[in-house]
Amino acid sequence: MYFAHDEPRPAPFNADELTAQHAKELGHFLTEVTKHLRESHPEGSFEHRAARTLHESVGVHLDALNECFEDEEPVTLQARKAAWNRLMFIIRPWEGTPQFDAYRWRLVLHTDADAAVEAARGLLASREKAAQDKRRLLEDR
Repeated sequence: MYFAHDEPRPAPFNADELTAQHAKELGHFLTEVTKHLRESHPEGSFEHRAARTLHESVGVHLDALNECFEDEEPVTLQARKAAWNRLMFIIRPWEGTPQFDAYRWRLVLHTDADAAVEAARGLLASREKAAQDKRRLLEDR
């Protein structure tokens, strides 16, 4: 599923909503991509080596992500968010391909709903302060 730039994107989800199944699906996608690349080029070629490098790199990042599903502690959720987002940057070039799941494979902005609410409150407060500052400037004219 691909979301064109003029279509609304789904709301970001939180790290506590990520599951090992998300990692498994992402891993399957990346394994297929790297397998295709490796099989498309002769062993020892520059392209084959680059595909192997990508495969190994993805494996390291997936391992790190999979270590973050043991509990829901704040430090674990932060690590899960960071590990997931690193993978999102790796797969971004495949966005728009038929196998790419843009709904599920997107950056995670918060560790949990509480963090999302706190961030929204902070954003509202900063916007309110900016509006007040602007009003003061206009009143001083």
